[in-house]
Order: sequence, then C-alpha cells, then structure tokens
Amino acid sequence: MGYTEINEQLAILKEKGRIYEKWKSRLAKLNEEENEWKAKVERRLEHLEKEQSDVDRLNSMTLSAFFYNLIGKKQERLEKEELELMESKAEYDTACRMLQDIQEQRLQVQHELDGQRELQFWESDYKQLWGKKEHRLLARDHELQQMVEDREHVIGELKELQEAEREGKRLMLALDRAAEALKSAGNWGVYDMMGGGMISTHIKRSRMDDAQSAINEAGRHLKRFQKELDDVKMAIKADLELGGLLSFADYFFDNLFVDWMVQDKIRKAESQVQEGQSTIRRTMHVLKNEIRAHQATKESLERRYHQHIELAD
Repeated sequence: MGYTEINEQLAILKEKGRIYEKWKSRLAKLNEEENEWKAKVERRLEHLEKEQSDVDRLNSMTLSAFFYNLIGKKQERLEKEELELMESKAEYDTACRMLQDIQEQRLQVQHELDGQRELQFWESDYKQLWGKKEHRLLARDHELQQMVEDREHVIGELKELQEAEREGKRLMLALDRAAEALKSAGNWGVYDMMGGGMISTHIKRSRMDDAQSAINEAGRHLKRFQKELDDVKMAIKADLELGGLLSFADYFFDNLFVDWMVQDKIRKAESQVQEGQSTIRRTMHVLKNEIRAHQATKESLERRYHQHIELAD
C-alpha cells in the first residue's frame, strides 16, 4: 500500500470519525438536557399539586373557607387561587412537552449512532494506519528523523527543568518556615529582654529549634537544587545567579548559630534567610520562563512532525 492510498484511507477514517464524534457529542448533550427537564417536570408537578390543593381547600368547607365566606372574600380568593392553578398547569404542560421533544431527539440520535456502531473504534483504526505510515517514513525520511531527535532533546531538557523547579519549591517552603520561625523567635526575644520571664524564654527557644530544623532541611534541599541546576545549565540561556546562590549557602550554613541565643544573631540569621529567599525566587523565575519556552518548542515540534507525516505522499 502506497502513501497515496494510505492518505486516502486516513482522510476517510478522519471524516467518518468526525461525524461519529458529532453524534456522540449531541447524544451526551441531549442526555443532560433530558435530566434537566425531568427535574423541571417533577418540580412543576409538585407546584401544580400544591396549587390544586389550595383550590380544593377553598372549595371545601374548611375553617379557612368558612372564614373567607363570612367576610365575603371567598370568591375573590378562589379566583386568585384558580388563576395561579391555571398558570402552574401551563408551566407543567410546557415542561412535559419540552421533555417529550428532547426524548424524541435523543431516540433519533441514538438511532444514528446505532447505525454507525462499526465506527466506535475509528480512533484505534486511524492510529494503526497512521503508525504504519509513520514507521515507513521514519526509515527513510532524514528530516523526520531530525525532528524526532530534536523533540526528544527538548523533552529531556524539559524534564530536567521541571525536576529543578520541584526541588526549588521544596527549598522555598523550607526557607519560608525558617523565616517564620526566626521572626517569631526574634519577637519573643525582644519580649524576653524586657523581662518576659521563663515562659517567653521557653517559647523563644522552641521557635529557634523550629528555625534550626527548617534551616537544616533547607540546606539539604539547597544541595539538591544546586545539583538539579547543574543538570540544566546547558538548557538555560539566562543567568541563574548561581554565584550568589552558592555564596549564600557557604556563608549562611557555615557561620550560623555560633551563639544564636543573642538577639542580633537571630536578626542577622533572619536577614540572611530573606536574602536567600530573594535569590531563589529570581532563579525560580528564570526556570519558569525556560519551562514555558521549552513547552512551546515541544508543541511546535510535535505540530511540525504531525503535519510532515500527514502531508507526505
């Protein structure tokens, strides 16, 4: 089977599939509409029964009917209730007609689909035929082969970029926890210096323990983040400020907590964490831009690849 014949079969399958999917979509929409009108019919029937009950109650010798009769307003009240009953009946009848119309349409569409049942697996047939053509072309078409290589290269870089972004997010979470704990420790430290007593000292130390734990976690994530960034350097065309990131790591994690019970040490640590957060945010911004650019390149390559196969004859 030559490319021309394959192309003709693909075109036929695609058009039949389009028609089949059109009927499927229409049936799904009609099913939704049928359920909606069934609910409306039920609600309007309830309302109709209530209005009928109101009229029946006025027509019977109930206490309320007797009361309205005494004051000479029974007829006026009855006319009002009967008018509301007529309006309710009209709304109910309309809903019933709409439901019936939807059900008739649904049966017609279902009949159309039943007549095209052999097309329900058209996508599988299309992919199988497409794959046959693709396999033949890949064996001899150098341009298509290059597209495959380019696409796989971009996909690989995109995966590494996304891994770096995930590790950067974990690092930011750890730094955020550290910043929050250090801020709280600093505030309690001020209170402690003003004579806060044992409770404030205990809370300050607890917050510092939290900060120490978060900073240790940030240190682990920073090492992993640096490794991920090393993996994507070839894919990144912008400056990631790795120098600033590394100097932050060396200074912050090697010189922190010599005597960090001292208030100015807490504030200094807080300032260093904030500086680290700013550096990581700038790096993450570059990563996000590169991820978007790689995704756009990948989609463009996939479109070109698909069009190249589709147009080959």
